[in-house]
Order: sequence, then C-alpha cells, then structure tokens
Amino acid sequence: MAAYLRMPLRSVPRIVVAPSPQSYLSKTCYSTINSSVETESSHTPNTSQRPSIPSKKPNLTSTTADSIKGNDEPEMRLPRSVQAIYLRPLRREAKYGVPSCDLQMRSYNVRSLEFFADFALRAAYYLGLPAYGPVPLPRITERWTVPRANFIFKKSQENFERKTLRRLIQIKDGHPETVQIWLAFLRKHAYYGIGMKANVWEYNKLGVGKTMDVDLEKLQNEIEPQWAHFGRKKTGSTAEKVLELMNTESFRAATGGHQVIFSGIQPTGVPHLGNYLGALKQWVSLQDSATPSTKLFFSVVDLHAITLPLETGRLRQWKRETLATLLAIGLDPTRSTIFHQSSASFRSLRAHVDSELYSFHGIPFSATHVPVGEDQSQHLEFARECVTNFNHAYGPHLVAPKTILSPAKRVMSLQDPHQKMSKSHADIRSRILITDHPEDIHRKIMAALTDSTNSVSYEPESRPGVANLLHLLSYFDTKQRTPATLGDIYSNLNLRDFKVMVSQRISDSLASIRSRYLELMAEDEGQYLDHVEEIGREKARQNANETMAIVREAIGL
Repeated sequence: MAAYLRMPLRSVPRIVVAPSPQSYLSKTCYSTINSSVETESSHTPNTSQRPSIPSKKPNLTSTTADSIKGNDEPEMRLPRSVQAIYLRPLRREAKYGVPSCDLQMRSYNVRSLEFFADFALRAAYYLGLPAYGPVPLPRITERWTVPRANFIFKKSQENFERKTLRRLIQIKDGHPETVQIWLAFLRKHAYYGIGMKANVWEYNKLGVGKTMDVDLEKLQNEIEPQWAHFGRKKTGSTAEKVLELMNTESFRAATGGHQVIFSGIQPTGVPHLGNYLGALKQWVSLQDSATPSTKLFFSVVDLHAITLPLETGRLRQWKRETLATLLAIGLDPTRSTIFHQSSASFRSLRAHVDSELYSFHGIPFSATHVPVGEDQSQHLEFARECVTNFNHAYGPHLVAPKTILSPAKRVMSLQDPHQKMSKSHADIRSRILITDHPEDIHRKIMAALTDSTNSVSYEPESRPGVANLLHLLSYFDTKQRTPATLGDIYSNLNLRDFKVMVSQRISDSLASIRSRYLELMAEDEGQYLDHVEEIGREKARQNANETMAIVREAIGL
C-alpha cells in the first residue's frame, strides 16, 4: 500500500517509496501487488495544516513482472479519516471577532442540510469572510394525529412526526456589502428543501448624532414647499368631517361633555328596602350632586311588567304607586325627567331598526351613565355590545353607557339570609316596604331569622341572619360605619334589644318617605301624578326623537 508523507510549503525533491509486497483485500478478489509509487509535493497553500493529498491516485498499471495477470486490478481508496480532512472546507480566522451575520438554516433532511452548510462555508471562504460553524441547534419536533375513519377510535388514528433540523453559521469581521453578496449568492443557489433566516448587524462610527442636525436642515428645506399640502385632500372636506365627529354624542361623552344618567324600575307595587337601598337612594344622590348640564332620566318600565300574569287594573295601580314612591324619596320632576316607558315608546323607529338595538331603553336617550344593582350589570354589558355593533356598522353615533354600581350590593331576605329580598317570596315578612307602618317594620324585624346565640357579632359565614341585620343598620347609619364596626359596638346587646334598635332606626329613616307618599297618593285625587307623568313624557319623547333622527340618517331611512 502506498504511503503519503506530509511536506512543508516549499520545493522538495522527489521521494520514491517502495512498499513491500502485501495482500490487498478487494470486494471481488485477492491480489498481491509489488509496485513502486512516486509522490510529489504540490505547491498548494497550507492554510489548515492538514496532510498533503496527492492530486492523482497512485498509478497501479505498472506492476512487476511477477504480477498475476488476467485479474482485474483493484481500485485504490483512501481511508475515511484522510478523506474527511481533505474534504473539510477551508476557513479564515477572524481578527477582531465582531459578529456580522448569523445564518440559520433549516431542513427536514440532514444530508441536504449538511451539504448546503458545507456549500455556504466554502462560499464564505472564497469571499474572504471568516465563517464559524455549522453549529447544531436544538431540533424542533412536531407530532400530530389524523383520524382515518368517521368514528374516532385508536385503530383508526394515524400518528405523524416531523423533525426540523437546524444549523447556525456565524460570520465575523465581515464587510456589510460582502455579507450581502454572500447571502444573495446563497439565495440564488439555494438547495431544495432548505430554509434560511439571517440576522445581519451593521455598525456605525461614534458621534453620528453630530451629523443629524445637518441632515435635518437639508430635509426641512425639501419638505417646506410641500408642507402646506401635507395631510389635506383636494376636496377640502376634512374640516367638515372633524366638525361632524365633534358633534357626535359618543365624542362628547368620551371627551367629558355633558352627562346623561338613565335608570328604570319595574312597577310591581311599592318598592321594598332592596329596591330603595340598591337603586332609588342612589338616584337621589346623583340628582343632588349632578351638575346643571347633566340630564337625568328615570323611567317606570311598565312594558317589562306585562310578562307577568296580572289582574285587570292591577298594573295601572302599580304604576301610580311606583311613580308616587319616586317622588316621595326625593326625585324632583323639574330637575329629572320621570316618565312611563309605554308612554314614550318608539314604534316608528322599532319598525325599521333592529329590536336588539333598543332592548335597553337608555340607548335612545344617549345615556352615558346608568346606576344599576349588582344583579343587573350583565344587562348593561349587553347594551354596550349592541351600541358597539351599531357604531361599527354605521359610524360613531350612539353612546355606550357606563355602569354605576350601588354601594349597597344586595339586601338579603329577612326570612332567608342566603337569598336577596324580593317581592316574589311567599312570606310577606321577608321584606320591608318603604311605605310600611312602624308597627309593621317592628313586627317583621322581630320575626327575622337569626340563630340561638343571644349576642351580636358580625360573622357572615356562621351567623348570616345577624350579619344581615348589621348590614341594614349600616345602610341607615348616619356615621357610615361598617357592619363589622357596628358588630363590635353592639356586642354587649342581646338579640331582642338589638332587633328593637334596628327596627327603630329603619322606621325613623323611612318616616318622611311614608308620609310624603301618602300625601302624593291623595293630592288632587291623583291628578298631580298624571301631570308629572305628562311633563316627563314630553321631555322623554323630545330627547328620544333627536337620537332617532340621527339613527335614521345613519342607516339611510
């Protein structure tokens, strides 16, 4: 077998090595070779200090006379270790080590990926770019299952797996233009099944900010002649559109314009403490604290009450009682607009507009704020969604109302502290009407459900009945103390004395409302209530017609 000697980069004499006869193993036969092999050192650059490889294979045609004739001469092959050194691409060393480009290559085939990585390294060498790599990156494994039948069971599932192999090549100390030429060359000769992603870094010299002022002056001189026409259309309708947008209700509400407060109550008789503390008391506070520019609309939503089976004339009586209660708690008909829902209906508008738009009655009044209880907040979310959909389709014409939650979350039943106070409860002792006589209030409070512990403490989990009474006392407390604080203050009282104190506090707070309610119901045989309702109806229709005209114009009716 021929032996190859590594020589330095200079002219060397010819060396003849005569190997001894040996047995050579081939795929087809065995043969004995005695030959002389001549090697010469070539003048090639010694960049990676690797063994010099002859440019031609050893000539095995000139054999000795005693060679076996008639057999095919075996082909000489170099060892794999020698071939690996010879086939390794040439590289250049970086002087400063400043990264210029990171090239990431991806493929599903490792042979194609290794081939193209070798190609990229060789291209970088001949362009004078110091390249490092390829560095194997973590592979990406994707697995999924595809059903092969209409019914899903294990035998009909076919599993797939795909592995994405990645290699990273980094260029250091490379000129930006040369790096771009290298990347363009790789894109031009891209191997099939190979994906590439490159991150290129560019560096500027320090002090670049000093030249920015000079560039700004040049840019200003170029833009100045065209600056007068910048952002202006030839039609000149920008000012009109801006003015139209500023006049919309949604823009006024968003920019802190005049506020519109709307709320309603269903007429199911005289309101109880849950209605008063959860909504009605807050209406009075909003009316007293609102600015003069704020509009207030409070409706008796009688159309919502017809869903219940009622006797003839019962709904009419409930509407009058509810209207008298609103006036008795402190609502001023000259400051607020109080009306019945049925008297301010919009049949002509509902005939053309989707009924979902007016499912919430405050939308026609462009209400910006709506005071509701905790259990009604989801209905207001639906109203906001309706307004958003309409504005998206026809433009910003309607206002999405905001929620104002009452400080009193929920007033619980006196007979079942786990349920809220309601008129639908069969036991009339479970609720206190705001027009109840003091004796009725005392009797209901004394019959309120508590427990066997004859003391006062605020423990909502273990003593819900006593905690409910402490909540009622806190709502009517002039010092606005919390139920826990009141529980500590009155901890030395027994339950009987505590209930007497609670009933007395509630009776005193509701005494003026009860007396005013009785006066309104008897005044002019009810004509005053009709007069108040008529004034509120005209105001409500006037404000709703303005919104109705905007909606019709937006839709195109």
